[in-house]
Amino acid sequence: MIEYFAPDEHPRGFVGFLVTARIEGHTRKATFSTQTASSQDKSNLWVRYQWLSAVGMDLEWKIEKRERQYQKFVTTDHPETEPGRGLGVHGLTAAFYASGDSWIPAFAVARHPDLLGRPQADRRFTFEQAPYSEVWREAVTFWAEEHAIEEADRERLLAQIPEPALFSALRRRMNDEGNDVPTEALSSVFREQREALAATRAPAQALEAALMDDLNDWRRRHKKHRDSAA
Repeated sequence: MIEYFAPDEHPRGFVGFLVTARIEGHTRKATFSTQTASSQDKSNLWVRYQWLSAVGMDLEWKIEKRERQYQKFVTTDHPETEPGRGLGVHGLTAAFYASGDSWIPAFAVARHPDLLGRPQADRRFTFEQAPYSEVWREAVTFWAEEHAIEEADRERLLAQIPEPALFSALRRRMNDEGNDVPTEALSSVFREQREALAATRAPAQALEAALMDDLNDWRRRHKKHRDSAA
C-alpha cells in the first residue's frame, strides 16, 4: 500500500510516500521523502522520482508476497486441514465420504467459487473405476489446473504418489473420531496393489507347475525303467 503525506499531515512531520506491506505476519515499511522538493506536485521531477520509487517497492513486495504464498500453497498443508488428511499441499486432501451406508475413499480437490462467487463443492476422485495411481494422476492434474500450478510443481507432486496405507491410517483415525468406517471401504484403494501382487505370483506359479510336471514325468519314466528291469 502506498500513502502520501503532505506537509503537516504526518504526526512526525514526514512528507512524502510511505509504502507498507504485510508479509508472513511481519510489517514492512519504506519511506520516500519529498520534503526537499520545491513543490509537492507530481510535475516536480523529485516528487515524480520518489513516487515511481515507491511504486517499484510496492510492486516488489507484492511479487514477493505472492511468491511466498505460492510456495506455501505447493509445499504445506492448509492450516485448516484436519489431521490425517493432508497430502503436503493446499487444496488436495485424502478423504472418506459417506454415501448411504457406505464410505467412499477419495482424493479431494478444493475448488474456487464459480463465476457468480458461489462456493463449489470439492471435486472427488474415487477408486471404483480406475487404479489408484491413475486416480492420483487425475486428481493432481485437476488440482494443478484449478489452482494455476506451475509445471515443475505439478510433475513433482505426480511423482510423489502417497502410499495406499494412508487411507488405512485415515480410516483408523476417523473411527477414533467417532465414525464407523469398515475395513471393506479400503477395497478399491488396494485393488491395484492386489492385482500387481497377483501378476508377480503368476510366473512363479507357472514355473512351479512346470517343475511339478517335469518331476511327475521323471517319476513315471523312473518307475517304467524299474518295472522293465525287474
